[in-house]
Amino acid sequence: MLVVALIIVVTLAAGAMVWHALLVAPGDVQLTKHEVPIPGLPPAFDGYRIAVLADFHHGPQQPAHRARRAVALANAQSPHIAVLLGDYGTSEWAARDLSLRWYHRTFEVLGPILRTLRAPDGVLAVIGNHDYYASGDETHDWLESLGVRALRNAAIDVPSPDGPVRFVGLDDLEEGIVDADIVADLVRGDSPTIVLSHHPDGVRFCRHPSVRLVLSGHTHGGQVVLPWLGAPITRSEVCTRLQPAGWVANPYAPLFVSRGIGSQIPVRVGSTPEVVILTLRTLEHEPSGTD
Repeated sequence: MLVVALIIVVTLAAGAMVWHALLVAPGDVQLTKHEVPIPGLPPAFDGYRIAVLADFHHGPQQPAHRARRAVALANAQSPHIAVLLGDYGTSEWAARDLSLRWYHRTFEVLGPILRTLRAPDGVLAVIGNHDYYASGDETHDWLESLGVRALRNAAIDVPSPDGPVRFVGLDDLEEGIVDADIVADLVRGDSPTIVLSHHPDGVRFCRHPSVRLVLSGHTHGGQVVLPWLGAPITRSEVCTRLQPAGWVANPYAPLFVSRGIGSQIPVRVGSTPEVVILTLRTLEHEPSGTD
């Protein structure tokens, strides 16, 4: 009887873990906040809030209500600007025609949700690898139709009486074109610059004194993060199994990697989806963070 009882307990525990990983954790979108000291930050930007939303991966496995929750969480923090870090739908590299049909549905469903994102300095976006699997050009045009400024190797300055902060959006590292010369041209000058790169490894091209921060997604925080072992898969060189997301140490530039909102394969263990609010600070302030 003891053996039977033990088998039942183990089976129930395993079932509960699978249920949580497949049905609960993928929809448990959390709010993460960090204060980020920025060298040379114009005083007018002290307290400036950036909402970071990455990897919606809208599709049958990622219901629209999760995207609505993510946007609501961001709006509740009254961000000054919002950034979208790519991979808006579900797609497969080997099925591009089918992926485009899936993306057309994503445009219809996710578009009205993203239109409700509110930030006085607007919404910026970059393109990810899954967007390219469908159509990078159509994804770009869709974002622009929503009033989102889609940056594909492009820059925009946010002005203030004390000087601007520059935002640079890079093309996707895997499917687009990114190199050191392109980045150097975009980050020229001494304005504090924040780089948006869907793929964290784009940070390798950001060794420039004006780059104060790089924001990325792509890894989904590893999706499955195991105790002591970390994340077996990150699909990134700079994001290791022990640093699949968050503040990722590297020799190039300060890098923050979001765990993202959705995923192609709807499973999460030890890596909850998140909306991130980063508050920029002058160096007089000490950093702090909460998960």
